[in-house]
Amino acid sequence: MTRYFSSLALAAGLTAAALSPALAVDPALRSMGFGTPTPTTKGHAASVSTAFELMPDSLQDLLNRNYVIHSSAGEEGNILILQKDNGSTRPYTWVRCELMGDRNGDVRLTYSQHVSSLCWKLN
Repeated sequence: MTRYFSSLALAAGLTAAALSPALAVDPALRSMGFGTPTPTTKGHAASVSTAFELMPDSLQDLLNRNYVIHSSAGEEGNILILQKDNGSTRPYTWVRCELMGDRNGDVRLTYSQHVSSLCWKLN
């Protein structure tokens, strides 16, 4: 009986996702895909411009310049979001860094001897 309800819930979720207004038919692919979000002036904006520019700074450089780790994600916590408080008159600066293990990430961080990082400016 539990399997039946799990299957029913999965089917309902997939149906709701397929009928979502965020999904639209992509004319180039002739298939379902995500439509372009429409900006809004109230509440959370559906579309916010984000710089996402590669930075020459390493994670260590940013931490030494008073950035703090705000959150982490990934199986080994290898994706980090950093923030820097720029004072009360300027907004925070946000950066996304990714840690990579040996052989360009082919070796898990836990077993790597030489970990490197790539960071991207978000704003």
